[in-house]
Amino acid sequence: MPNKDLASVLYNRGTRNANNGNLAQAIEDFTKALEIKPKDVMAYNNRGSAYAQQGDYIQAISDFTKAIGINSNDPVAYHNRAVAYFGMKLYDKAWGDVNMVKEIGATVNPEIIRMLKEATG
Repeated sequence: MPNKDLASVLYNRGTRNANNGNLAQAIEDFTKALEIKPKDVMAYNNRGSAYAQQGDYIQAISDFTKAIGINSNDPVAYHNRAVAYFGMKLYDKAWGDVNMVKEIGATVNPEIIRMLKEATG
């Protein structure tokens, strides 16, 4: 099996594992997929989301930042990173990423805006 196909299989398995709540296995699958295909923005986003669901915001932010480094116009990575920053109570950084999502022209989940306004007054 060519490596790119294996990366896709691992990515898809990681997505299934994440959806089923098997976060540690999902992280492992996305990590293996990224070893094969290191510029896969969605694998970074999904692995970061799995880390965030585990409460590991530092690792999540690292993955979302890597995704942004690969594609600086990826609203999903900025949005996800805003949520992770919110989880760490880094509200200024969260607002910065919310504003980047808007600049890119994508929609921000109104819930995160509501939560940020509540947290920052």
